Amino acid sequence: MPTKAELETTITDLEHQVRRLNRSLNQVKLDLDDLPTAAYNRFETPHINDNVREAIERAHAEWEALVHDPSERVNLYIKTSHGIGWSWEADYIKNGQFAWCGAFAAWCHTRVKAIIRKKIFPSCYRMYKAWGQTSRKISPEKVQPGDIVVVYAAKRSMQGDHITLCVDSSTLNEGYITTIEGNAHGEFPDGSRGEGVIKRQRKLLEFAHVYRLAADDFDDQ
Repeated sequence: MPTKAELETTITDLEHQVRRLNRSLNQVKLDLDDLPTAAYNRFETPHINDNVREAIERAHAEWEALVHDPSERVNLYIKTSHGIGWSWEADYIKNGQFAWCGAFAAWCHTRVKAIIRKKIFPSCYRMYKAWGQTSRKISPEKVQPGDIVVVYAAKRSMQGDHITLCVDSSTLNEGYITTIEGNAHGEFPDGSRGEGVIKRQRKLLEFAHVYRLAADDFDDQ
């Protein structure tokens, strides 16, 4: 019969294997986007350009880093030039101190022009005011990976209540998508649930607005 120490070692090894398998699975999902879609999906999988691919990869990297709330890493999203660049904000040390869901989306979409990340990404209201009457606002039924999906919470504000990033829309015909989000409750890569940078399935019924960035929103255009 194995000893307690041996069982603990086995559990640790299995946890490492699960994390590696999750990373492999996520990479396969990204690689599928480069393949012809007809062979495996009767619904069209959208083309993912380099800007969108990088945003999704950055989202997965943060999710895999197990960022719990609160975490010093949240300061990167809020205060540095790779996020929203609000350097004047106090260090994030307490859960609920700053609504950082938009800052996380900005960190993922770091190729977007800094002024847009700084002025528009920080809140649902700013996104609605800047993009709500533009071509960036698209029908929820057309959502695809890389899109910013603003969802309702209990308040159901006109502009929406929480900012998420779509990373997989292959289940759209089933009524939901997969998102990676900051400042939210959901699943961590080790299978546990908690608050921080998490992965969730969001139903279309939860959608308030979907925004797709325009080509000239990016620095390389």
